[in-house]
Amino acid sequence: MKVSLRVGFRRDDPVNPLDGVLRECREMGYDGIELMLSPSYPYASSGRRGGGRGPWSSESVTPQLREQLRESAERHSVEIATLSADWAWGYAQFNPRLSQWDRGIELLRADVNLAADLGAKAMLMHVGESQGTWEEMKRIVSHAVEEGARREVRIGFEAGIFARTGLGGLESLIKLVDELDTPWFGVYEHCYWPRGDLQPHVEIALVGHRMVALHSSALNVQVDYQRMFAALKEVGYDWYWVFEVGWDRRRRASTAGGTWSAGTASVVHPRSRYG
Repeated sequence: MKVSLRVGFRRDDPVNPLDGVLRECREMGYDGIELMLSPSYPYASSGRRGGGRGPWSSESVTPQLREQLRESAERHSVEIATLSADWAWGYAQFNPRLSQWDRGIELLRADVNLAADLGAKAMLMHVGESQGTWEEMKRIVSHAVEEGARREVRIGFEAGIFARTGLGGLESLIKLVDELDTPWFGVYEHCYWPRGDLQPHVEIALVGHRMVALHSSALNVQVDYQRMFAALKEVGYDWYWVFEVGWDRRRRASTAGGTWSAGTASVVHPRSRYG
């Protein structure tokens, strides 16, 4: 199984906003990255009115920049494997109802096209804490999935965030996947154990063949990784394990030899125990 790190664009890189990130990910042993699109990361405010944010939405990434990002990924041998539409948190703050997501749908469809242009095979979507009806949710997802099918990008709704919509938890998300009944939509698994109710191996078994990709925070001794990997093997998942951890923390861990890395960990060795 391949391992990737969730990252964002970097400010003031002399080549392009991802070149240095990709180079350092290769040095740390990662196979790929998940490109996070967010207006707040990692560009710090500058001046009285902020700014210096750089590209964050897909609509801000020009054709020329897309080509440069592809070239950097190829040069550093790090795949841009997935994309995460994390601007949805901020959008939901100003548009708390799912009925207000017409512009959000446009952005999601643009994200799908950026993902495809960069060679990504899957995209994480969510709607933050916006709430509404089941049919409104289906409409939003259907538009994103329609574009995903056209560009051959699988759309995964993050499991742990779906409950914030007020439409139910993981079982409700599974119901939505089954209702839409398309290979281009599924669950982007991110278990919140021990904050949540279910261990990862239990969630993975529930999601089954619907899994698009796998997210994790930092490794946790409270997780039974042997059972988790057994569950992944049982459902036939053998693609990317995406780590969602702070860049500075990841760099320190790598520099110090750390408790985990892309190839090794004190708790689990992803390549030796699965895949």
